[in-house]
Amino acid sequence: MPVEVRFRPLHEWALPPVKHTVDRQRSRDDAALYRENFRFVRAERRPEHCAPWVMGQELGWQVLSPVDLAFTPLDQIELDGITDPKGAGRAANRSELWQREKSHLAVEKTSWLHLYQFGTARGWENMFLPNGAGTVEWRLGWAADIPRGYFLLVMPLPEVIGIEVPVGILTSTVIARMGEDNGVSIAVRPTRTTTVRRGQPIARIVLLHADSLQAKGHYETEPEAENASA
Repeated sequence: MPVEVRFRPLHEWALPPVKHTVDRQRSRDDAALYRENFRFVRAERRPEHCAPWVMGQELGWQVLSPVDLAFTPLDQIELDGITDPKGAGRAANRSELWQREKSHLAVEKTSWLHLYQFGTARGWENMFLPNGAGTVEWRLGWAADIPRGYFLLVMPLPEVIGIEVPVGILTSTVIARMGEDNGVSIAVRPTRTTTVRRGQPIARIVLLHADSLQAKGHYETEPEAENASA
């Protein structure tokens, strides 16, 4: 029986992940058109004709941006969050301090970091949270139900320009905990001024079984050549 992953929107604005499919029929039609109408030019070696490439493109689900957004890089300085965070913020000459667990992140006031506040039972909350190392935690507003013993691999999409998505793995326990709050979140790092639109793919998630993480490589070596004796 196929394994199922159930995606649940937790907020009205959320866009759950979607399955990407390659348009192979169009590629086949193009190949036939060139073959039947042109003497020299062909279109037989396009990637859509390669089964391994197609399977790789259709693997998992694409994560979609839930909003129209103009990103800019977000420089962050991690500071002592216990003794004197305000003094540390003044020393770093940054206008904002965000507490993240045991430390604080000092950033300059950035409009997109604050504009996308959404309503919850606790009040207004930020869609984006500074995460350190230039990344932000992007809260996506949907939950995923995956079987125990499985993981979600978060991967970048090469066609997304201006945003880096660090590769990461979310356990079923973490995903379940996210589903009890504001849904799954991923880390993104804006690298330049760039605009994304609501519904635009920004990352990919792939379901992994625990066996994939525990697999070990075995290497066979060729037997050493016996020394010929005189």
